[in-house]
Amino acid sequence: MSIKSDNRQVVLLKSERTGNRFYTLVDSDSDLHNAGTIESFSADLPLGIAYPCLEDGLNDFAVIRTTFETIEMVGDDPELRAEMMDMVRDARAKLILRLQELRDRLASRQAQFLGSDLDEFKQTVLTMVHKGAIRRTLDNMMKLDVFASVARQEAAINGGAENPMYHYRLEPEKSLARMEKLPPREFISELFDDLLSAVTNDEHYLGRHSFDGHIFQKFIALMFVNYATTDPQFYGTNRADYGVSADKDMVNTPLYQAVGAALREFEREYAPGALEAEFEEDLSRLFDETPSPLDAALPSEPQVEVVAEYAFIESLSKIGQGLRLLRQLEHPEALQSARIIHEAARLLFRQLQEGGLVSPLAADPFEGHDDD
Repeated sequence: MSIKSDNRQVVLLKSERTGNRFYTLVDSDSDLHNAGTIESFSADLPLGIAYPCLEDGLNDFAVIRTTFETIEMVGDDPELRAEMMDMVRDARAKLILRLQELRDRLASRQAQFLGSDLDEFKQTVLTMVHKGAIRRTLDNMMKLDVFASVARQEAAINGGAENPMYHYRLEPEKSLARMEKLPPREFISELFDDLLSAVTNDEHYLGRHSFDGHIFQKFIALMFVNYATTDPQFYGTNRADYGVSADKDMVNTPLYQAVGAALREFEREYAPGALEAEFEEDLSRLFDETPSPLDAALPSEPQVEVVAEYAFIESLSKIGQGLRLLRQLEHPEALQSARIIHEAARLLFRQLQEGGLVSPLAADPFEGHDDD
């Protein structure tokens, strides 16, 4: 298809099956519309990974982490503890679906990190593996207290001083020597498979510290690398990009213009029919590649002011946990209080979006929990 005759438009679609959102191109008269939901993505659609494709998973992490906090507070109530662990399992199942799709669609070359330098992505992760990254820097850049918190907990448990450096550690079944020889795209797909292995390991769900140390740190580290190696225009932080919805014409916004150009370039590079041949070529040279040198310094900060919505989402998730505890009381006044708090919390979430403190693309942490 020539560029002149290409009248397709960029849309952001959500999969009902996995909860993932990808950018893609559709005909102007298509039944698929921006901010819409589809059952799943067909194999013939080029898929772009940019904000909020990774950030959506933060909601699942917030549910798991705040649920572990609630478990610590409720103590030995076996019935309530069992209910809380059911919530952890539900959020974990959602994470597994998200990560499986990201891994598989990257591996099949259907999906692309838009605006990302994949070679730089790979080298930055390898630097984090071999040399490490300063925990405080990662927390400051991502506006969290995760890496330092894990170091404090480990020092308290094992004794000794806190380790100021974070090293990305692969799961035991992964071979670093093999992965270093992979081309960048396959390497990144393997990273998501490594993260998936961590998420499916029952031993990582003994509590919040175990979850943070073995899983959450990994996800945040990959998000950091993605931010640091991607052109800033793909984060939707330009004020003209705010308010993404099915009712707003997004075609000429800076974000959608950049996404459209990147998706078309991606199609030209990985056109249908050329993928299989290129994949075979990659495999044939896989073990002949010399690993790239690890002298690239870890970026001191992402090239864009990260939209720090996770702190808000986590706080709202804690409110959600409190609402569930209120509803357990089965008292008319408690239930009425829960309804009032729930309504106020949803209003606060919308106001945070309208004020630009939380991205308009962020998933509602209260969706599907109306007076449950």
